[in-house]
Amino acid sequence: MQIFGWEPWLKRWSGEWLDALAASEPEEFEELDEDIVRSRWLGFGPAGPVRMAALEERVRGLGIAAPLPPSLRSFLEVTDGWRYAGGSVYLLAGAEDIVSYGDPSDLQKLFENNLGDDPAEQEVRQAGMWGRALQLSLDSDMTDVLLDPGDVGPDGEWAVYVHHGWSGDGPERYESFRAFMEEMYKSFYRSGGGDPGFENAVTRKLDDRVEEARLACLSGRLDEALAVFGEAAELGRPRARLLASQLRALLEGRGWVPVDPRMDDPLYAGEVLPLKVQDHLREGRSDDHFVLGPVTDDYASDRERAEAVLERIKQRTYEYVSPGPFGRAVKEARELARWGDTDGAWRVIAAGAPSWEPYGDDHVAPFGLLGDPVLGPVITPERGRELLLTPRAGRGETAPVPVAEVESTRDGLAWLAHADGMGGLRRGGYRFVLVAGMRPEELAERFGAGPLEPVASEMELWGLQYAWQRQRRGPLARIGTVAGTGAVSGTGAVTRAAAAGGWSFTFESHRLLGFHPDRLIHPSAELSRGTRALTVWSQEGLFHFACAEDGEERHGFTVHRANRSRWGDLPGELTPDHLFPDPAGPAADRSDESRALQAIADTYEVSLPRFALTQGRLPTLPIRPWTGPPEPGEGQGYVTVIEDS
Repeated sequence: MQIFGWEPWLKRWSGEWLDALAASEPEEFEELDEDIVRSRWLGFGPAGPVRMAALEERVRGLGIAAPLPPSLRSFLEVTDGWRYAGGSVYLLAGAEDIVSYGDPSDLQKLFENNLGDDPAEQEVRQAGMWGRALQLSLDSDMTDVLLDPGDVGPDGEWAVYVHHGWSGDGPERYESFRAFMEEMYKSFYRSGGGDPGFENAVTRKLDDRVEEARLACLSGRLDEALAVFGEAAELGRPRARLLASQLRALLEGRGWVPVDPRMDDPLYAGEVLPLKVQDHLREGRSDDHFVLGPVTDDYASDRERAEAVLERIKQRTYEYVSPGPFGRAVKEARELARWGDTDGAWRVIAAGAPSWEPYGDDHVAPFGLLGDPVLGPVITPERGRELLLTPRAGRGETAPVPVAEVESTRDGLAWLAHADGMGGLRRGGYRFVLVAGMRPEELAERFGAGPLEPVASEMELWGLQYAWQRQRRGPLARIGTVAGTGAVSGTGAVTRAAAAGGWSFTFESHRLLGFHPDRLIHPSAELSRGTRALTVWSQEGLFHFACAEDGEERHGFTVHRANRSRWGDLPGELTPDHLFPDPAGPAADRSDESRALQAIADTYEVSLPRFALTQGRLPTLPIRPWTGPPEPGEGQGYVTVIEDS
């Protein structure tokens, strides 16, 4: 619509509004004024030169020097007012009835008192609007439509503010009267969009375009589909909102998808519910009713099944499933991500995406992946976009589920010393064990003080170790594997990683590690039987490293503030005097720590998976203590600290 093209657009609006009302609310249609029905016109006659001149004179009399905004002037020259404008406005004023608002509720004083010490220019302008504005709404549901002569754009348009007195919110601003009317037209479609009787040529055309966009989306033409879905959703088409919400979930890593909560619907049970639970838990809600669905007899069995899913996700044991070859790729990817190979897991999912199968015509993407405790963190917004750009559901060339070689990214170790790379890790201290050529299950058997437990992030691990009952468990670590330098096939990746020279690890990070140099047990000795094991312990003022082979300590060093020691045939690049030149101990800026970690990584060609440790979830393991009990006569105390998340 152009500024001076009001009449054809308003006639179209009038006809569409009348047809929609007749179909969806026939009783209300029967009560309409006969002139409106006969003329199919929601407006009035033109204002005419005399009324326009009188309006201009009245405006000048209010001390307003700005000319009338062009879009309002041209509107009044077509119709002197408008009925059923939408948005709780039933009648817009014509030229004779546009008067000063007068601020009857003294809102200007309220808004000016709330400006704060350093308000933005727009906030000051809006606060002063109430006293100078003109009132455009004559009949409404406690809604004021205000025209602000103090907020004039370079095109001469005045801003329009809509204030719903019942809402408790501030006014909504529109750049011009034209922009306001366009939004009211859209609101008319939004308000009737869910009514089965609300149908006309516009809605049918929009629905056809939405279907074309759905197919484009499945062909990987994401942005094209989003544009169509967005336009149709603005005009109230429910299917457009449903399809767009699935895409936004993957693009944003969260979201709400409007599907009826029926557990016998696989789209809801397998995709929507895991996403809802993920957001529910992230926001820390204590009331589960929102997730479980309505409390009615019809939904009783659905609530029970939904509660089972909720509990599995809470316990981090839930597994997202999908039909066909893509489902097999998901299963394989979960096994890779579970032990720390998040890059390999993503490559398996990406390669399997072309074979993805929807549950129905209203399903365009596997957004339920986000609710999987292991795979959810792997699907970052960037990867979500890449997935959506991949042709799927038979709309492109089908690739086999990946059996090609997967090579993991080597992150090294030095990232542990960089504050910007720690993510969810506790910066007070950390310690880890790396064991060569060993599957993580075997490492768990050797080092574990109990069976493997469900996956957890580092923050979740802290909550498990320091429970609200304030009873401290023994040491807990996360456990995983790092593939070796050789290529690793996707299937059975963990086994082949070990065969190719991969390393398994346990990792802990928090402030209460309690280093006791005289009681250090050196776990690497026991863990190195038949292989090689490395241990690193770092916290403020401390860096400890040890290497053991075939059950014996080979070499290592400890720098503990001003005290330092070394043993065995230590490689020259790992001598403590070289890595920690300050006799007072490790540098406060962690540069010495970074240098030592880099040297260890280079010497032994080892790495720890940064994304898996900082953003992902890994299996947890109660481990044996790193330090022995106190000697006879020594005291021992315990301190429990509860930290806010």
